[in-house]
Amino acid sequence: MKKVVYIISAVIIMLTSASCGNNQKPSERSSVWGEDVDTTTVKGISLSSEKVFVPFQRTASGLAQVQVSLNGVPFNMWWDTGASITSISSLEFIKLVKEGRVEEDDKIGSIQAKYADGSSGEEDVYRIREISIQGKDNEHLTLYGVAVSVSENLGAPLLIGQNVISELPKHKFNDDTEEIEFDKE
Repeated sequence: MKKVVYIISAVIIMLTSASCGNNQKPSERSSVWGEDVDTTTVKGISLSSEKVFVPFQRTASGLAQVQVSLNGVPFNMWWDTGASITSISSLEFIKLVKEGRVEEDDKIGSIQAKYADGSSGEEDVYRIREISIQGKDNEHLTLYGVAVSVSENLGAPLLIGQNVISELPKHKFNDDTEEIEFDKE
């Protein structure tokens, strides 16, 4: 626990000092996860064809929103490159539990999360067996064994974070067609 507090303190100091200068480059990301929680590894990825085109809509804040299913349950999630981990609110988590899609055995630990408003809190982390990102023409991109944190805030947005984005195959956003193009490579 002390190690997590020291790491979080170091990250806060780095963020504070980085925001003081206008010409400074962002500092490298530091892990704030506990040693026993593996949030970075996606256990597998598959594309249903050589190229998958995923429709998206821009939110008022400029984030892309895509349709996904978590263990077969559909949701809309924001594509947030600033989020370290994929995250859902406890409201969506309760829905997954009620439908028998997540069980207590899926829990892999907890993390100390830092929120956009500067506050922090502890969140449980669960392994979602399958996240499917819906593409056009019944195409899809599926990720297996993804770590997802559960926010106690019932109104928290559902976020696709860096633990997923960094593992995805080559992709590019086309704002003209409002599609993300994924290549199998």
